[in-house]
Amino acid sequence: MKYTIPLVAMANIATVAGLTQQCTGRAVNEGGNFFCGAVEHIVYKGVGSAGSYQAVKGMTSTGECQKEPKSFSGPLAPLDEGLSLHFRGPIRVKEVAVYTLSAKAKQRRQQGEATEGPAQGAAAAHGHQQFHEAARKKKKRAPAEWVTATINGQVVSWENNWHGGNPTPAPLAAAAAAAAPTVPAAPAAPKPKAKPATSGQAWDRTSYYNAETQQAENLVFLGNHGGQGSGQFDTVWGNSLSYLNAQGTAGASSSQILADVDIPSDKEFSIFSGEPCDESCGFSRAKDVAYKGFEGAHKVFLFKFKMPLDGNRANNNGDMPAIWSLNAHIPRSAQYNACSCWPKCGEFDFFEVLASGDTKCKSTLHLSPGGGSSDYFARPTDAYIKGAVVFDADAGAVAIRVLPADTDFSKGLDDATVQAWLTGQSPSAGGLVGGLLSSVFELVGGRLSA
Repeated sequence: MKYTIPLVAMANIATVAGLTQQCTGRAVNEGGNFFCGAVEHIVYKGVGSAGSYQAVKGMTSTGECQKEPKSFSGPLAPLDEGLSLHFRGPIRVKEVAVYTLSAKAKQRRQQGEATEGPAQGAAAAHGHQQFHEAARKKKKRAPAEWVTATINGQVVSWENNWHGGNPTPAPLAAAAAAAAPTVPAAPAAPKPKAKPATSGQAWDRTSYYNAETQQAENLVFLGNHGGQGSGQFDTVWGNSLSYLNAQGTAGASSSQILADVDIPSDKEFSIFSGEPCDESCGFSRAKDVAYKGFEGAHKVFLFKFKMPLDGNRANNNGDMPAIWSLNAHIPRSAQYNACSCWPKCGEFDFFEVLASGDTKCKSTLHLSPGGGSSDYFARPTDAYIKGAVVFDADAGAVAIRVLPADTDFSKGLDDATVQAWLTGQSPSAGGLVGGLLSSVFELVGGRLSA
């Protein structure tokens, strides 16, 4: 059974934000994290506001982290800024695609025209319009701080800071990385192709990776292996980003395409767009590997992957795979160091295992502070699954959806299909997809980014 649970802050009710989430089943505390039930679709509503964060503007040789305020505003802000994609093993990634809403489709939305594609029926159009109207009619609310809340008398916390919390002091990080191996000159490797042409549909595929065919368009693979062929290493800040070698195990001197390989426990890599940074990126520690993230308030990420159990429980993050996104400012300065804009500039965990060997993947929104649904996705340990993450500024929402196995990562997507992924509605009938287990996590009240 699914329950809608209001979470009321245990402080000044007039000035404190609250939130509402749906719980599929009964909330169970496992090691400090609450789990309800397995679902196939989670939508985060009420995302984004106006605020600011401390952007890094310099990292000196003496260990000074120089910062300056950067303001943001608008639907989904600051998640409308460039996002980098991050992956932690054990994982095998077969396919990744990134889409953005075309200028023509944006204009059609602004003019209130019906979306094209298979959902031309009145019911489907109504469902789409209703979802966006609800977002547009939300009243402005005064800024407020978030505090801990309770579910059924139990204290609830969604803060999971392994991506950026408890930063290691820079000298310690440098010591841990000092033994980085020397990387021999890499053999000539195929380079990612430039940004593809428009598809003629509402959503254009702007970046693409296929492990089996070794196809890579407008993206680059990076890792925290600075000093190994590219990037930087020093005893003050440790390793910066670097190009990733084809096996995903170390750095490289040039951009390479990740092979069709398993990434083991506690090993990570990242994907950025293939567009080199300009002044809009702000500060980047390693200029030779400075790339833009995936920008825009309307974007879609598609993944085909599995997260096998590898039994490696010895390491800190052993057998705890994850797929998540960061504001690209964070890794361009220091992903695992205090010298970054985390968390106020944004992080969104899409599929994250929180305990070694667990078979549940949670999602969490970090925006100083954030929250996450207690419903979860089943970890794909044996078979590959396909998943979508839809960012839609018109709705002020982000949805994570497990897709049918026959979903094609085509060069273009119609808007009705994407809206069905966002809302959990059927593109043909305008109602909930038959048998789809869906959950809502709605942010209510003050801004998250104060």
